[in-house]
Amino acid sequence: MRIVITNDDGIEAKGIKELTKALASFGEIYVVAPWNPQSAGSHATTLHKPLRAEEFPLNVGEKKSFRVSGTPADCVLLAVDILVKGQIDLIVSGINQGPNLGDDVLYSGTVAGAREGALNGITSIAYSVNGFDNPHYDTAAAFAKIFTKKVIDKHVIGEIYFNVNVPDLPINEIKGIKFVKQGRRRYIDRVMIGKDPFGKVYYWIGGKPVQNGDMDTDTGVVSRGYISITPMKIDMTDYEFLERIKNWEIKF
Repeated sequence: MRIVITNDDGIEAKGIKELTKALASFGEIYVVAPWNPQSAGSHATTLHKPLRAEEFPLNVGEKKSFRVSGTPADCVLLAVDILVKGQIDLIVSGINQGPNLGDDVLYSGTVAGAREGALNGITSIAYSVNGFDNPHYDTAAAFAKIFTKKVIDKHVIGEIYFNVNVPDLPINEIKGIKFVKQGRRRYIDRVMIGKDPFGKVYYWIGGKPVQNGDMDTDTGVVSRGYISITPMKIDMTDYEFLERIKNWEIKF
């Protein structure tokens, strides 16, 4: 079993070290992660400047680890094509500091690392913990070991990736596990306006998430103390609407 681990918090983040330790007994572990944090970088790929990759030992159970001057998607692409010799059986991304729920999966570099794995035909998993201030990585790492083994034992193959979010709670306070669909995650006060020391206006994107009413989603179950697991796919086609527009008459 050959597993590649990446993230978007950077190779020195605590989450990726805890994840690597948790999965070390599963086989050959290769860590290929960004040099610097790449949060909210989505599926960006570096095309207009060179990338650099160098060995950067973490000494947490991996066979080899590399830091890359690029994005999570870059890291997975380089791992598949160059850095890891032989077949890669699984891509695992995380453990992200902070959740990746609802709409945020489109912005997430952590989820993009898993998506890039799926694009290459490799089953992939993204793990996140729903906390920012010294989150419970131990809880997320313990569950990552359990769920990753389940995916391996079930021989899941193909262009599929899982988005897993773990509440920021001690293990004994986790209420359970829910297999759910992706929810929505809207924000208010999304842009803060300020002035720099030279008097020039700047804009800072952020905002506060607003919980919607659908509790049977990733956003809903995590807010209630459950681990959410959402299977994702590459094809984003709206097939129902595709059938409707086939009847449109358009002349060109």
